[in-house]
Amino acid sequence: MNYLQLALEESFFSIGVSRPNPAVGAVVVKDGIVVGRGRTQRPGNAHAEVMALRDAGELARGAAIYVTLEPCCHYGRTPPCTKAIIDAGITEVYFAHADPNPVVRGKSRQILEDAGIVVYEGEDACVRACYNDGQENDLHPSPNASCECGVFGYGSASGNAVGRPGSASEEFKAEGRFVYMQISRFFEAYDYFVCNKQTFVEIKIAVSEDGFMGCVATSGSHLPLKITGQGANCWNHELRAMSDAVLIGAGTLLADNPRLDVRYVQGNNPVKIVWAGHHEFTLDEVRSLAVFASCNVSCGEGAPVSTPIVFSCVAQPQLDGIAEVVELPHASFAENWCVMLANLSERGMHRLMVEPGECLAREILSAGTDLKMSLWNRLDLWRSTDPSVEASLERLIDCGEAKCGLEFPGLPSCAVAKESVMIGPDVLTVYYSGEQ
Repeated sequence: MNYLQLALEESFFSIGVSRPNPAVGAVVVKDGIVVGRGRTQRPGNAHAEVMALRDAGELARGAAIYVTLEPCCHYGRTPPCTKAIIDAGITEVYFAHADPNPVVRGKSRQILEDAGIVVYEGEDACVRACYNDGQENDLHPSPNASCECGVFGYGSASGNAVGRPGSASEEFKAEGRFVYMQISRFFEAYDYFVCNKQTFVEIKIAVSEDGFMGCVATSGSHLPLKITGQGANCWNHELRAMSDAVLIGAGTLLADNPRLDVRYVQGNNPVKIVWAGHHEFTLDEVRSLAVFASCNVSCGEGAPVSTPIVFSCVAQPQLDGIAEVVELPHASFAENWCVMLANLSERGMHRLMVEPGECLAREILSAGTDLKMSLWNRLDLWRSTDPSVEASLERLIDCGEAKCGLEFPGLPSCAVAKESVMIGPDVLTVYYSGEQ
């Protein structure tokens, strides 16, 4: 196990709470025992380090603190965390990720070291954060042993490529690098938000082996098609848990009627966003759709109640009092998408997860060409190797329920593949836009 992994798990419950501040987790450890835990609270309230120090109380004196992000060192709405750490008598600080904010980056370490505190950062901190309670192999599994439904399904899958090291020392290094990778992934959107003042867009798409995303009913409406297995589905919920908001189009909403919540992992539910386009929701649709029915349900522990947001090119009279409707002023998809991103950025949202159907996927992946810019940052493309998916589609066509499949529109020329892993029968390939 790893103390910074525990801190990362704490940080998940700050997503949607700390916004626009980063979601940070911290643990205080003394004599090998976790004596304090904390996560960043709502803006103007305590940061993760302060919460963990409060939880530890007098036990913090002479202890170590493990923090996912570099502690702040400046006065804002709260005093600097570096001061709280020094005043508490902490002797060692381990932080996994450097803050991209120039007000903080590098300055915190110097302040702490000047106060006589030993500081470790980055991958070095993550490796040193490993512990095993004296039972190296039984209580300190390699990344191979990670569950597909852990904090990051993607991270767990990536661990399979590491393999089980031959010694405890090498095992610690492998697990430390693994945790460092997870935390870097976690703060990817925050880094982008700080540097670009814009929400990071991550798209998740699943296609069958022959490239189908769904199917078309004989009536012309879209039908859902179960494509990925449970491992990929757990990964999907993990991505939701680390996202400020999750967006789907009106077509997917009507076809699948999803809840868009987090069920397979621990974490707060993201804000639900619907891209309505030119579809005006009827009263019967509003009454039957789970996204609107759940608008009064809490997002999770500590998170504020979230009202769905609908971005629409037309008026939505049936959504009065049920959802927040933002009308889009432009004729082109790309310009309206940019309006939406500006709106979400103003709200302080770091990561937007998009689960598009075929039509919305086509628009997002191609529409940015006119503006000579990309409308997305990261694409997580799942491709199933399970032949039963194609068989299900054929059965729907044979029995007259469907007339054809909906094909994945294809990768844009700017897509750059970075890595690929396999979970069960499903292959995940990660692409980044080369036009960021």
